[in-house]
Amino acid sequence: MKTNGLVRCAALALSVALATANFAEDAVDSISESVSTSFSESLTASDTADASSGSLLDEANCNCCCRGSRFWFAGAEATMLQANVRSGGLLTASFSDTTAPGVSTIAFRDGDGINKLGVAPRLWIGRQLTQNWGIVARYWDLTVAEKQFPQQNPAIPSTGTNFATFEERNTARLYAADLELMRSFYTLGWKIDALGGVRRAHIDCTSDFLAFGVFTTGNFINLTLQNGFSFDGVGGTGGLLGRRQIGNLPLQFLIGGRFSYLSGHTDSFARADGAVASSPSAPLVGAGTVSRNESPATATIGEFQTGLQLDYPLAVIPASAFLRTSFEYQNWIIHGKPTGGVGFGGTIGEITTNSFASGGLGRANLAGVSIATGINW
Repeated sequence: MKTNGLVRCAALALSVALATANFAEDAVDSISESVSTSFSESLTASDTADASSGSLLDEANCNCCCRGSRFWFAGAEATMLQANVRSGGLLTASFSDTTAPGVSTIAFRDGDGINKLGVAPRLWIGRQLTQNWGIVARYWDLTVAEKQFPQQNPAIPSTGTNFATFEERNTARLYAADLELMRSFYTLGWKIDALGGVRRAHIDCTSDFLAFGVFTTGNFINLTLQNGFSFDGVGGTGGLLGRRQIGNLPLQFLIGGRFSYLSGHTDSFARADGAVASSPSAPLVGAGTVSRNESPATATIGEFQTGLQLDYPLAVIPASAFLRTSFEYQNWIIHGKPTGGVGFGGTIGEITTNSFASGGLGRANLAGVSIATGINW
């Protein structure tokens, strides 16, 4: 799997964040000055009293709103998610020798992706531009893989015994790189960050079924079935993240959501190739592939996160060091054109083989926990 484009994507996002921060500081200063002046004139005496209540959240808010210092902030997060990534296709295969004494039948129905726990890093770096504005670049990457005995087809009961090897390998990868502006609001004890910007994202999933070896005495099989898809796209992303202090504890409840809409293209395929031999007959050999490449497609990504965050205000800059644990959910849906399928099969000597590989466009649901630490404004 190629990663050069991924590295360039992450490096580009961070580079643009650094360059844009310097430009954005001047632009936001002008906007913020007029907004701040108007906002200051509308403050009442009760607002001033609330701002000096002395709680941790109020102190952090005052640090951000009163000092107005510019500084860099960053964080790292480990996401541990159960990744249910579907390929959008299906792989089916059956092998049968009905001639005594080697009577044996086995059938499989699998090849629709992977469902496995995966650990992925999320990194971000940003720049506070004014007391309420900032810019942030964020990158997340998840890869999962497994090798297993394929799921058997319940519609075709297995009989007898065979000596062949059957296995299936499934892999999936998802990543997202974001560059966003962030606007912070303070209301009713909540700090709310509104984010909006651009996202580059990728998802792929492949399944590979393999059957080989001596099936029954005098009968040899070698069959490969594959399917998979990938999507690459760019589009808009936006979200809200709210935090509220719990009593007088240095602990905050957080809840947030994000939605992304991307335009791009998909590549999808299905493949079947095999050889079956039954002595003394000539072997049965065949292969075929169907694919749809560079097909226009769109994707929607919905995300939700909620949890607890422990903050420690820093003295040298208007920010807090934090440790956070949360529940996270993601839903990826790909919209595009179907692919089709291809098969291999027949009867040779004593053994009958039937197989089919279909391709399509998949989806993904991910749920689990995340642990993060860093500096937040």
